[in-house]
Amino acid sequence: MSFSQRALMWALGGVLALGIAGCSAEPKERAAFIAFLQTRIVDKAGVHVPRLTPEEEKSFGDYSKHFAVITDYNKSMDAKVQQPLRDMMGKNMPNTMADLMERRADVVALHKASAQLRAVIDTEQAAAGTKRAALKQPDDLKPVYDKAYARTVSEPGNNFKEFLVVMEDMLTSAEKMADFLNAHKDQVKFSGITAQINDQKVLDDANVLMKELSAKNAEVAQAQRKLASMISGR
Repeated sequence: MSFSQRALMWALGGVLALGIAGCSAEPKERAAFIAFLQTRIVDKAGVHVPRLTPEEEKSFGDYSKHFAVITDYNKSMDAKVQQPLRDMMGKNMPNTMADLMERRADVVALHKASAQLRAVIDTEQAAAGTKRAALKQPDDLKPVYDKAYARTVSEPGNNFKEFLVVMEDMLTSAEKMADFLNAHKDQVKFSGITAQINDQKVLDDANVLMKELSAKNAEVAQAQRKLASMISGR
């Protein structure tokens, strides 16, 4: 064998050795990532999206990009949905019939904002789903990742949308009540938190609307408790 042939064989041997060494890291990276998903997300009650340390990110290799699908979604949700939702819920809803009649525009604005937030969640879930579908995952990783994805992406998003739908139903009832009060403002007298109506037909109709609004308020409270329980795991 000539010198050039020996050099070529040595070079190829080096490339093959490097290739083997590079491939051997993948099983360890995958095992570390699976253990992380299982212990830090799947096995824990509630919603947990840990922030990777530099050491963890390095230990997962390319699988850290798989986790980025989850973290990117949650960052977007916090900025585009959760913070606006907190701001929206922080606004004082009308708490008397007089307030409701005077502030119907605020109720309509809340209704519109809620519908917009649901559309944002749909968009963010779709974007995360597209990224997830492009991931190439071994058979042992996929079921664990699917559970972690459901816990941190699908379920929170769906529960947020469910809560918003229930709240929009309540706001629809509030708008109906406001319209009714405005239509009969000459027959309604307000005293503190109560409204006095002397006309029996108007009173009966008002009581029907009030019963509906009270029921919708109770549904919102129940949906809010369900959402909080999902997030905290309690």
